[in-house]
Amino acid sequence: MPIPKALTSRINSLKSGIGEAADKYFLGEGWKVVKEGIEAGWLPRWLILSGESLERYKEIFPLISSSVEIYVINSKEMEKLSTLETPPGIMGIFPRKDFAFPSGDIIVLIDGVQDPGNLGTIIRTADAVNASSVIVLKNSVDPYNHKVVRGSMGSIFHIPVFKWDRVEDLLTRIEKRYYTVGTSSHSGDLFYNFKWRFPLAVIFGNEGRGLSEEIEKICDATVKIPILGKAESLNVAVACGVILYEIIRNMIK
Repeated sequence: MPIPKALTSRINSLKSGIGEAADKYFLGEGWKVVKEGIEAGWLPRWLILSGESLERYKEIFPLISSSVEIYVINSKEMEKLSTLETPPGIMGIFPRKDFAFPSGDIIVLIDGVQDPGNLGTIIRTADAVNASSVIVLKNSVDPYNHKVVRGSMGSIFHIPVFKWDRVEDLLTRIEKRYYTVGTSSHSGDLFYNFKWRFPLAVIFGNEGRGLSEEIEKICDATVKIPILGKAESLNVAVACGVILYEIIRNMIK
């Protein structure tokens, strides 16, 4: 079945992150991402495969329902639609979901992280430590950008990830329930000496600018990772991994 022009336009909209489609759907490309989503019960609305890859991905068909529209296209068409230089031959267009506000012991907030690869890795790390959710504030990259989805290696299907534009509303909710700890490259307590308290909201900011002023104001405390060499700062995704695993170490003592 040839792919409809409307669906081609939708995919192009998702690739650029512009338009109505980007508010309702997101693009997941590659076998691992698509399979992780389906196995997590997050079915794509549309599934697109290249004819040359059908045999390789045939095990996907028993996992999906009749509600998934499937299109098989040739490799040249897939090259035009793909976000990758070497198309893997499979992509899914997934619906975005609405989540209830989290209530677990650890939530991760993202303030001003612009690099999609970093955000994808942060989501993957938050999933690995069993955090309750990742909340991405309005001045950050869209958490359902196709590069973020790919960087999460499927973890975006396992942990609630919010894009939250109403910052004041969020801060009110956070302050009522969570002990809020910001991260910094230059000030605060050393993270390994800090007495972590739960439930906890831990906030990671932009690598260059750090946390925004309005976020700093609601922090109960700030922690830092010492820089012993001449590097100006750590990559934010690396810092996130270091700090989240220190938090988990304290939880399981």
